[in-house]
Amino acid sequence: MTPRQAMLRGAFALGMFSLVTAGSVALTRAVTAERIDDHQRAYQHRQLQEVLPAILKDMAVQTVLDSAFQLPNPEQLGHREPQYGWHVEHDHQQVVILPVVTRQGYNGEIRLLVGIDQQQRITGVRVTQHQETPGLGDDIERQRSDWITEFNGLSLNSLPPGGWAVRKDGGHFDAFTGATITPRAVVNAVQRALSYVTEHVTENAAEIELPITFEETTQ
Repeated sequence: MTPRQAMLRGAFALGMFSLVTAGSVALTRAVTAERIDDHQRAYQHRQLQEVLPAILKDMAVQTVLDSAFQLPNPEQLGHREPQYGWHVEHDHQQVVILPVVTRQGYNGEIRLLVGIDQQQRITGVRVTQHQETPGLGDDIERQRSDWITEFNGLSLNSLPPGGWAVRKDGGHFDAFTGATITPRAVVNAVQRALSYVTEHVTENAAEIELPITFEETTQ
């Protein structure tokens, strides 16, 4: 074999190896991306389930996630860019799930999901992201304490004037020992979510009319 032939054979082998490697990487990336997307959707579904009433908790993943609609005036819920909520409905039961952001936390942003039914009562609240101090402010997590469940069943008018505050401020809600700022931020955010729904219901309507009042979008 001449040196030229050996060089050509080596170049061909290297080219084939590059093609096979590139194809393998592309295939792995495609399979992994699909798997990651499935995991992300499943995780999001579990988060949404946490704030749904029992009658809606068993709805299919696709049904819940496909109920997304674009929020009008998302800045009222603390967002700086367009945002989606979810309108879940089954057997005459309606719940809107709102993502809310507050920047009043001790260590920055606190992100929540707030579920509100057609009577404008809270079906559940969960913190989805925060940077509060471990052992103090992280009691807003459901895994850490039951504090976040105090909102269940409340509407905007369930409490007297000034009730939507921590006890230290004369309100209804407990604060954490050594960590008043965190629960105060969450209470304010939940109250804002209830006020948001009140503002976006049909005037003088007894029930939330989400398909009419909110601009829905297809995903």
